[in-house]
Amino acid sequence: MSNRAEVLLTSDSSGQLWNLAVWDPDTGTTLTTYRGGSSVNHTLATVGEDYLISAHPDKPLLNVWQMNRNEQLSVRMFTPGKCNALTCSPRGTYLVAAVEEKISIWQVSTGRLCKVLSSHYQPVTVLRFTSDGSHFVSGGGDGQVLCWNLVTAVSRRNLPGSKATQIGKPEPKWSWRDHALPVTDVHVTHGGINAKIASVSKDQTCKLFCLISGQVLLSVSYPVSLTSVTMDATCDSIYTGGENGQIYKISLRSPPRTVTTSSEALDASVFHGHKSSVTHLSLSLDGHQLSSGSTDSTVRLWHVKSGQCVRVLEHKGPITSLLYLIPPPSMLNPDLWRPSRKLVPLQKGFDENAPMTAMLLNRDTKALTRLEPQDWLETERGSSGSGSGEPVSEQQNAGQLKELMEINNQLYKFAVKNILHKQQL
Repeated sequence: MSNRAEVLLTSDSSGQLWNLAVWDPDTGTTLTTYRGGSSVNHTLATVGEDYLISAHPDKPLLNVWQMNRNEQLSVRMFTPGKCNALTCSPRGTYLVAAVEEKISIWQVSTGRLCKVLSSHYQPVTVLRFTSDGSHFVSGGGDGQVLCWNLVTAVSRRNLPGSKATQIGKPEPKWSWRDHALPVTDVHVTHGGINAKIASVSKDQTCKLFCLISGQVLLSVSYPVSLTSVTMDATCDSIYTGGENGQIYKISLRSPPRTVTTSSEALDASVFHGHKSSVTHLSLSLDGHQLSSGSTDSTVRLWHVKSGQCVRVLEHKGPITSLLYLIPPPSMLNPDLWRPSRKLVPLQKGFDENAPMTAMLLNRDTKALTRLEPQDWLETERGSSGSGSGEPVSEQQNAGQLKELMEINNQLYKFAVKNILHKQQL
């Protein structure tokens, strides 16, 4: 069971059987579950390979699990209010959560509140990080899609070469206000700074943005309001889910000549099966299998090439999380849990003058000793010798230096005689 290359992680709003479930997408069997309450839509995140976190629907509290344990941890991670969106940087360094229209950024190792951003005018609906953790994207009920540089967002001063802003109030790198209605989902492709950003909205459009240039690459209109979006790793296709339960696939191998187009003009393929709104979409790493979650309490697995539904996973409530994941070793084998960090309660207030600190988790129990300058000098002398560990005398060092200088002089004469003279001839 520990040799699975890829698993499917799901959750529903009921929490009757479990909060999160890990499935084998090839057989449809449950591999493991995480119990305790339920999770809010668009709030499931992994903290490195050590923890899983999500937001509680009724309390300003985060659900926290160790990868190797089914029950929640006792650590109480409170937030300023009930979270409506949440994400974590790929390496588990920073936690970003949205409470209404404000976005808070915490340093995970210390729980320190680094910054509170307030550029949205209505509640934030979704947060996504780039694959390299350098930027994150927020979509809101005001129709805005904002791209933030993480370093600029958490910095306490204006960085050299960056746009001067009011201290303590960083501005987003890009502000896209092309949607007329609330943004329902955002997908960030792989590639780090070279990523493409796809967003969908209730205004029946899907838009594709470039992270480097900030340009709108494509705007596609659909016959129905859209609620979910994803793309394959090669950015060849866009998959969108609609409120009518249908899934639309558009190929980008032959892009249109104009930025604005429609799904009919691009000859979109349609997957039929769900009875109500498709709120989540996720593609397997090889791009051969698509999973979709809906408010009809089902997760469907599709064969992408044929468009056929190959499996249905029944749940007890509307789907709130859906994610293909390379399982950390400890998820399927609890004995392999080797944490690289320790979670601590989140700081409530923001102190601009607090020192920047970091907490390191050392697995080695050996006591750390201070290396004095004299010890370092003796170590250097010993390592430069013949390997016996005995100190090297100054006379021996002088002899070795003279020998190296003689070798260097011979190489120089050889080069002058055999290279320069040949070029003159």
